[in-house]
Amino acid sequence: MKQPTCTDPLYSLFNGGLACSPNSCGQLSKCLPLNIQSDSGFGINIKGCCRKSMLDPNALNIIIYILIIPVIGIGSLGALGGGTVKRPFLQAILNYDASIAGDITSCLMFSAQLVNMIFIFFQKYIMNQFSHPDVDERPIINYEIGLIYTLGIPISMCMGSELANFLPLLPLLSFQVLFFVVISPVLLYYAKKQDIIERSKETNNDLRNQSALLSLTEMKDQNQYSENQAKLYKIFYDEQCQRFPLTPILITLFNFAINELILLMRSSPQQLSPYFFPSGNTNDTDNRDKEPCQPWNFYVVLLLIAVNMIITSLVYFFQRKKELLKDTINFYNHERYYNQFEKFFLIYTAGWATGFVAGFIGMAAGLMMVITMVQFKLIAAVAGATANYCYFLICLQVFTDLIVGNIQNSIISVGDQFFFYGLGIIAVLTFTNLGYYYLKKYKFGHIIFYIDFGIVILNICGNIAWGIENSSRYGFVALEQQPFTCTSYSN
Repeated sequence: MKQPTCTDPLYSLFNGGLACSPNSCGQLSKCLPLNIQSDSGFGINIKGCCRKSMLDPNALNIIIYILIIPVIGIGSLGALGGGTVKRPFLQAILNYDASIAGDITSCLMFSAQLVNMIFIFFQKYIMNQFSHPDVDERPIINYEIGLIYTLGIPISMCMGSELANFLPLLPLLSFQVLFFVVISPVLLYYAKKQDIIERSKETNNDLRNQSALLSLTEMKDQNQYSENQAKLYKIFYDEQCQRFPLTPILITLFNFAINELILLMRSSPQQLSPYFFPSGNTNDTDNRDKEPCQPWNFYVVLLLIAVNMIITSLVYFFQRKKELLKDTINFYNHERYYNQFEKFFLIYTAGWATGFVAGFIGMAAGLMMVITMVQFKLIAAVAGATANYCYFLICLQVFTDLIVGNIQNSIISVGDQFFFYGLGIIAVLTFTNLGYYYLKKYKFGHIIFYIDFGIVILNICGNIAWGIENSSRYGFVALEQQPFTCTSYSN
């Protein structure tokens, strides 16, 4: 079935709600006849919700789009992107259908995080803004722990989103609100804890140097290394201070590419595999066994798990071999993630949890990463930057889905896409950039947790408002109905 189109020039955006009633479409929308072209070529007469276009210059659109800029910009400090505005702004206030709100979110996430990463990678050379708080020579991103996180994110994010697709709206919103309620006191706890650490470092030289690399001069003065050990120490020291260490970056990108290529072999209720249904045409009899809910999709998941386990095992044993050398010189012991399998497994599990939450909740990946990274002894500023690095991989995965879905259905035009890319870019150039400047200047990285807490409260309100709005439009029973079932895809 092709994407329905609205014939009214003012209400031109199809906003879901097939077989609607006059009172079920919400603000900026009307229940109007649709043009629906079936795969067999016959037109179907049915009504649906048609909304004013995304760039319609009405007051509500203008106010909310302006408000999105600081929310995205401030949220990006804590690795929170487009998901922070999806439910409260795009769905609850601007009344976008979930699929349209998801596409807008993808544009905001990708553009904001792309510019954010450019800042984190390169602005050290411009304004000396993104150096390590304890060791100026080090990059602010911890690539070693970031690599472990990104190994588990793609597959777990797929599983989380798949579960969310099949859940009715009421339990989905309830689980999301419950997650936000549980994580709120955790954020406040870590904010207070990091504040104490930051204040202590101002007055305690020993604590400030606890996470610092031993300088080569200090190492020689202490006379505790042989000549060979000193050379080995220098090799690891130089590696630790690389701004762009190629090995972990290339492994991360390779793992993402392999996982994504396999993921695109699957069909889900939201999106057909571009390999077998490039135009989104389900009437292709040659590939009916690749449709959603068919055994093929289960086999692809098994293949994905097997490939993920192989790549993860290779990374673990490769990195562990290097850490055995570090043991000989006691190099930077408190940031070692491969010397104990239990520690590696805990971080890998945190990566899985991050991906699942990102897919199931639709946001909060940054919350999961920042909190767990701090628990793994990273200071707040480094945890935030490393979470942003990992979050960029999530944005790439979401952006890939956007491109594939838009080729198949053309839900959001290229012009509209670039408008939202622009909003994300402006948000980072202004509010995120300014935030990094003040974080560096005043050394209060713990403020990231308060920012995330505020956005969590915003999303709790958005979820509740969206549930009430849907209940008033379609009745409470609509919140209990499954949006997708496998019987709709049976032959």
